[in-house]
Amino acid sequence: MTGEERKNRAKRKNIVFDIKMRFGGKGDYVTVATKDISASGLRIISPRLLEPNDLLEIKMNIGGQDIQCNGKVVWCLLLRPGIGNVATFDVGLTFCDLKNEDRVLLEQLTEK
Repeated sequence: MTGEERKNRAKRKNIVFDIKMRFGGKGDYVTVATKDISASGLRIISPRLLEPNDLLEIKMNIGGQDIQCNGKVVWCLLLRPGIGNVATFDVGLTFCDLKNEDRVLLEQLTEK
């Protein structure tokens, strides 16, 4: 990442909480943990490999406010296998259709 790209990144907050996601709009929602969040996206730990541009449905609650939106995978990296040699993935997502009031809440969260 160049210095200019880093300068233009949204402020991130290292915060761990659970969100619900549904892969490709199919099947049941699964609970995954976040690693950090910004007003433009979040980083999660996924139980499965995701490809760039995959679409996900996201449900989360921040400060008592329910937020629902779609996310698009930007990158996905294999993490070291954990307990039971099960693979997990570090995934960067960008929000696709976040409501303005939800974006404002996330901006306030990351400013603290």
